Amino acid sequence: MAATYRVLSPGMLAEAVSPQCSGPDRVFGDENAWGLGFGISDDGYGMGGLGGSYGGASTAGGYTVGFVTGSVGSHDRVDTLENTLRECLGLTPIPATGDPPPGS
Repeated sequence: MAATYRVLSPGMLAEAVSPQCSGPDRVFGDENAWGLGFGISDDGYGMGGLGGSYGGASTAGGYTVGFVTGSVGSHDRVDTLENTLRECLGLTPIPATGDPPPGS
């Protein structure tokens, strides 16, 4: 059985993924919630980077995903990658950045 290593204690991780602030994004206008250094949602937490890179975890799906680009682009590529993974795991897709929430 593989060993499990933790960078953060369970209590510190719980604090890090708890909303520290939330509200409308003053640039893009959508609602956002922030933990300690990354965005959080009902599905998990993570942070996108310049050029379309992304790292995050889906607490609902039980997986992590990392994507580093070799060229500048949007987050469409990682959205496609993550939704392909979710399909393989039998999970519902996450709306792409800029898509309206389901049911709106």
